[in-house]
Amino acid sequence: MKLFSQILSYALPLLYLGVIYFYYLIFTGKDKRLLNKTTGLLIGLLFIHAVEIISRLVALNAIPLSTTHDAFSFLAFSILFVYMILELSLKNKGSGLFILSFAFIFELVSSFNVSWTLETNPLLKDPSFAIHASVSIMGYTALALSALYALMYILQNRNIKKRNLGKLFMQLPAISYLEKMSARSVFIGIILLGIGILQGHLEAYDVMGSFWQNDIKVIVIDTIWIIYLIGYSASRLMRWRGIYMAYFSIFGFLVLILGGSMVIYVSESFHSFY
Repeated sequence: MKLFSQILSYALPLLYLGVIYFYYLIFTGKDKRLLNKTTGLLIGLLFIHAVEIISRLVALNAIPLSTTHDAFSFLAFSILFVYMILELSLKNKGSGLFILSFAFIFELVSSFNVSWTLETNPLLKDPSFAIHASVSIMGYTALALSALYALMYILQNRNIKKRNLGKLFMQLPAISYLEKMSARSVFIGIILLGIGILQGHLEAYDVMGSFWQNDIKVIVIDTIWIIYLIGYSASRLMRWRGIYMAYFSIFGFLVLILGGSMVIYVSESFHSFY
């Protein structure tokens, strides 16, 4: 199993690069016949990557999340997963080249940091914690993609206002598409992170006997999730669109990064496994 997993680990960057090449051909208009084949490619790549993660789980007898290899590999997997949901739901492939390039970079870095150190932390052998950690990471990934789409939206909006329709304008996806992708990413992030947070509270209740823990990391992440939920709900009710939603996505992600960094580097928490 170890050899099988290692082969997949080294093969995945090449597979990601192959899929990116398909999107490059679509993006440049060199082969429009590939438009109907991207779904199969994404599902196939997602399946192979999932097999690699599961094979490492079996080989290590623990959730593969704590090493540099596993963290970057799961980030790549999360980007691929969230992007596939976005593409299938909005039927637009305009940003695949950009987004999957980030996944490729993470997977490439991962492949150069393969480690087979056996885990000793009991949390990493708990299936409930696996759900909490993996779904939460996917939620963070969706919110990060929302901020990236929002940034591209702002750039396109500025180009249109200045009538600067040069190479950058032509290379970035359409502004209406970027708006929808950013808003949909926020929605997906709220759902996934909400599931992860709920699972974490259920895990805390099972292990510590209390659904709510007076812990700084839990308080900060729960608060940021509530801010996202209130902000997104208000944007739907008040019909905030365009530039307002873009700034909300970027502001929310900056708050998430700042809050998470302060918790990790400034305060101590029971909520850690590394």
